[in-house]
Amino acid sequence: MVNSRQSDSRPGCLQCMASIPCASLIAWIMMLVGVGGFTASLIIGVRRTRDLIKYEYWLVFMEEVVIGICLSMVVVGTFFLIIASLSSGNNSRHVFGTTKKNAFGRALNILVLVFAYAFNLIWVLISCVLVIPLTCFVLLRVLYEAHDLSCIDLKNYGFVESEEICGAKFKLFWTQGQEALVCYAAAWLSAIVVTLSMSHFMIAIGANYKHLYETKYSTYSAYSDEVRVSTNSMLETKM
Repeated sequence: MVNSRQSDSRPGCLQCMASIPCASLIAWIMMLVGVGGFTASLIIGVRRTRDLIKYEYWLVFMEEVVIGICLSMVVVGTFFLIIASLSSGNNSRHVFGTTKKNAFGRALNILVLVFAYAFNLIWVLISCVLVIPLTCFVLLRVLYEAHDLSCIDLKNYGFVESEEICGAKFKLFWTQGQEALVCYAAAWLSAIVVTLSMSHFMIAIGANYKHLYETKYSTYSAYSDEVRVSTNSMLETKM
């Protein structure tokens, strides 16, 4: 008796796991990879930049902000995945089977689509902001390698308390600048990956909404068929 019940429950669990839509799962994995790479790369890049300019109070709350963004994106992305799983395939027939539940599912998908679009715009802005330090370090590399730059004065870049860096100090400055360049480049690529994952979520959510919208008419037609059959049966009994 116990073995038979366990064998009956296992296929149901596997079927539930297999019902997760592939497109939304890929978008969720892309989001996790992008957010993890963004968090690690940007935190290391900010710390390298502080050591580089010898200004320890530069962007002092950046680590806390980045970690908060990381945790919030994991929660939001998981919520998107859950809604996508409930709104697609056989799960939508069980969860949003009735007319009122179908309307609630469509409204929920519209809300998730709005949130996904907003987060997509936010990550596009983050990608644009990361271009600024990335461009600065790329220009520094061009000046150092192509034009044999030997000194740099950080006062020209807004750091008033800094001194002019020349000679061996400038070579060390450039070595640390290369590390920061790699970190900012990785953070920028990670932000692009998160942006693409939000676009994937929007495509999947839009497809789920269309699926629920078409299911609404099939529910109506099934209901009308049931009414027609019940009416015919009543006429036959009267005859």
